[in-house]
Amino acid sequence: MDSYGPADLYVVAFPEDHVPAAVRQALLDTLASGVITLLDLTLIRKSADGGVQLIEIENLGDEFDLTVIDATSTGLIGDEDVDGIVAELEPGTSALAILLENTWARQLAGAVLGSGAIVLAAERIPAAVVNEVAELAGLGEESVPA
Repeated sequence: MDSYGPADLYVVAFPEDHVPAAVRQALLDTLASGVITLLDLTLIRKSADGGVQLIEIENLGDEFDLTVIDATSTGLIGDEDVDGIVAELEPGTSALAILLENTWARQLAGAVLGSGAIVLAAERIPAAVVNEVAELAGLGEESVPA
């Protein structure tokens, strides 16, 4: 690959020591669609006594089967990222750090870069915020483009 498109790092904390099946399946389905590419993933568990377990893509095994997308770690989620996540985790919980490339934007990003343009701002707005604002604005499901 010559270059990447824009990427997002998501850190999702779970109140238990595992990733719920619905979340695993939704991630796999979205990856299979091709609109995003998995660049890196780390599962972080903090036991009730405060012990920490880090599991990289290659070691997730049956727990989070990413073989269907031939995923391997790029190492782009660094130790500093993980240390910050561990500091925020409560004992007995887990977190999933996922670095996703917005594959759909790769061509646009290349064209912008190639034209000499400069991106002045880019902001990710969480779905909960978008949905709340849409509800306040009176936008129903029929208003959402397909």
